[in-house]
Amino acid sequence: MPIPTQRLLLPLTLALALAACSGNNDNNKSTQLISIDTPNADRCEILDSDNCLFPWPSSALTVADDSTVTGVRVNLNQQSLPANKQGVHVDPTEWNRNDGFSPSQMIMAQVPGVDLAQTGAPPITDLAQSLDPDSPVVVIRASTGEQHLVFAELDANTDDPAEQSLIIRPMIQFERGERYIVALRNLKDASGEVLEAPEVFRAFRDDTPTDNDAIESRREAMEDMFAVLADAGIAREDLYLAWDFNIASVENITERILHIRDDAFAALGNAAPEFAVTEVIDYAPCAESGCEAGQDEYKSRSITGTFQVPNYLDSDDGRPGSPYYYAEPDDGLPDRIGGDNLFTARFYCSIARSVAEDFEAPPKAVARPSLYGHGLLGSGSDALRGTGANINIMANSHQMMFCGTDWSGFAEEDVGYAVQVLQDWSLLPAFFDRQQQGMLNFMYLARLLKHEAGLRSDPAFQAGGEPVFDNSNVYYDGNSQGGILGGALMGVIQDVTRGVLGVPGMSYSFLLRRSVDFDVYKPFFSGSATGANGGGYPSIKDQAFLLSMAQMLWDRSESSGYVYHIEQHPLPNTPVHSVLMQVAYGDHQVSMWAAEFMARTIGAKLRVPALEPGRHPDSNPYYGLEPVPAGDYTGSVLTIWDNGPLGAGASDGGTAPPPINNTQPFEPDYGADPHSLPRKDATAQAEKSFFLMPPGQGKFVDTCDPSLPCTTDGYVPGGSL
Repeated sequence: MPIPTQRLLLPLTLALALAACSGNNDNNKSTQLISIDTPNADRCEILDSDNCLFPWPSSALTVADDSTVTGVRVNLNQQSLPANKQGVHVDPTEWNRNDGFSPSQMIMAQVPGVDLAQTGAPPITDLAQSLDPDSPVVVIRASTGEQHLVFAELDANTDDPAEQSLIIRPMIQFERGERYIVALRNLKDASGEVLEAPEVFRAFRDDTPTDNDAIESRREAMEDMFAVLADAGIAREDLYLAWDFNIASVENITERILHIRDDAFAALGNAAPEFAVTEVIDYAPCAESGCEAGQDEYKSRSITGTFQVPNYLDSDDGRPGSPYYYAEPDDGLPDRIGGDNLFTARFYCSIARSVAEDFEAPPKAVARPSLYGHGLLGSGSDALRGTGANINIMANSHQMMFCGTDWSGFAEEDVGYAVQVLQDWSLLPAFFDRQQQGMLNFMYLARLLKHEAGLRSDPAFQAGGEPVFDNSNVYYDGNSQGGILGGALMGVIQDVTRGVLGVPGMSYSFLLRRSVDFDVYKPFFSGSATGANGGGYPSIKDQAFLLSMAQMLWDRSESSGYVYHIEQHPLPNTPVHSVLMQVAYGDHQVSMWAAEFMARTIGAKLRVPALEPGRHPDSNPYYGLEPVPAGDYTGSVLTIWDNGPLGAGASDGGTAPPPINNTQPFEPDYGADPHSLPRKDATAQAEKSFFLMPPGQGKFVDTCDPSLPCTTDGYVPGGSL
C-alpha cells in the first residue's frame, strides 16, 4: 500500500539528533542548522517555494484515510487553488472525494531556465527515450522500479518564463492504485550548464538539517523515496527534483457510473424502458435531377421519440448544470429524488432505403442496429442527417440502422453551462455528473433496441408487420466526441460488446490545447471574451494546472476512466468488449497522439503498414503497439487513415504532420483537416461493417491493400517520402 507522506512524521528533536551524529565527518565539522522559509506549509507542496501546488500532483497534497482503497485521500485547500477574475478560488470538495490522482495525470513543475533539448528530455517524437536508464526525466512505479512511458514538453502557449510550466505526460496510463515517483536529474539550461536544485529539495537530497518543522517532518518520507530511486539506479546526487504521488483506485473512478447502471437496470428488471414515438417521416426516392424536400437517396424513414431513464441528478428534469443528487445520509453514491425520478431522453433513428422502402411490404433486409455517438456539443439528431451524410450512406450500404440520443452533459443544450464552467471551475463537477447520466441514457437506448418489447414492437419500426431490425445484437459507432466518450461507454455498457470509435482520443487535459475546436472557448477560459461574466483565468500557468486538475474528475465520464476496462480488465458484471479505432492522421480536432495513448491503454493491435515511411514525425512511430496478428482477429484494433502529405495528390491538398508541441494545427499552415474523412470513406465503412458483426462473425478485416497504408480522399501512396 502506498505510504502517504503525512504518516511518516519524524519529531524535530530526533531529526536534529540524527543530523548531529551524521555531521561529524573526518574534518570534525560541527552541524549547523540552516533556515529555509516554506510559506503556507500547512496547505502547500513545500518543494517549490514559488508555486504552492507545484510539483503536481504530489502525495503532500493527500492525507491518510483508512476508509479508501488506496489508504489516502486527496486533500486540496481552497485557498491554495487558482482564483478566477472575480477572486473566487476553486472549490475542491468533489476532488477531495478522490483516493488518488488520475491514471492519465498531466504532471507539472516549474523549472526556471530549463532547456529540454540541451537536457535531452524525452520528446513526444521519441517516447522510448523515457525508458533509457539515463533519461533526465523519469517516472517510475514505486512497487517495481520500472520506468514509465512518458514525454516532457514546455507549455508552448506562453513564452513568459514566470508562466511556462514543464509538463510530463504518460503515453500509457498509470496503474490504478499505485504509487509513482517523478525524478528530474541533470537538467540543463540553454548553454548546457546543469541547473541548481531548489533550496528545499537540496536540503533533503544533501541531507542538510534545518530548523524548519515542515521540512524535517517530511525527511523520513523523502529518504524512503531516495531509497526506491537508488534501487532503480537513480542516484540522489544527480537529482534536480523528485517527488511522489498516488493514482486513484478503480473503485473510486468507476463506482458512481456502475452504481447508477446497476440500480437503474435492477429497477427495470426484465421489462423494456418506457418509450413513445413522437414523429415519423417517410422520404421518397430522389429524382434523377437530384433530391428535393421530402426526398432522400439513402434513408426511407426517420423516427423520433422519447424514452424514460432513471434520473440521478438533483433536478426533476435533469437540466444542464444539474449535479448528482445525494440523499441523506450521503454514502457517496448518487440517488434518485423521491427514489423514482425519471429523465426524459430523446431518440432519433433512421431506416435505410436498402432495408425497407414500401412499409406495407416486408423488409428487403433485416438491419443491424447500432447506437450512434454524436460529435462535440452536438445532438442525437445527427443520426437523422440529410441525404449524402456518411451515416446514411453507411447504413444504406451495409443494411444498418443507427439510433442516436443526446449525450446529456456534453450536448448542444449544455453549451451555455460549459461556458460558465470555463469561467468558474467550481461548477465543473456538475458538468461531469450529467455526462454520466448521458452514459446511462445510451445504455437504456441499447436496451430499447435489444428488448423484444422495445422499439421493434412499434409499428414505426416495422414493414409489412415485421420488424426492420434484428435485436439479437446491438453495436456502437461514434465519431469525434462520440469516439472519446464512446470509449467510456464501451467500458461499462452491458448490451453492446463491439463498437467503432471514430477519430477518437483520450484525456481531455491532453486533447484540448491540441484541438482547433478549443480555440473558440479559450477566451472564456482566459476571461478575455466579450460579454464574459467576469470570470476566467488569465494566467496560462493556472489554465494548465486547471486542465490537469480537471482530469481527476473527467475520468468518471470520458475514455480516460474506462478504456483500461474495455478488453483486458473488465469491470464487475460487465462483458469484455472490442473496439475498432479509426484515426485520421494529422487530425486537427482530436490529436492523433491522444489516440495512440488510448490504444496502448486498451491493448489494441495496430494495422500495418500504418503509414508511409517518413510520414510520422516520430523517430520510432507507434512505439509499444503490436501489429494485428495473422488469422481471424476479433479483438481491438487501431487503424490509421491518411489523406496524404501536402501537395501529394489528395483532392483536398493533403495534411501536414501536426505540431509536436501543445498547440493547434490550424489551416492552412498544416493543410486540410482530415477529421471527417475516415467515416466518409467506403473502404473504412466496409472495415467497420466487418467489425460490427455478431459473435463468431465480427472481426478485423483489412479492407485496404495489405501492402500499403490505408488512405482517404483519393490519395494513392507514392512510396517512400
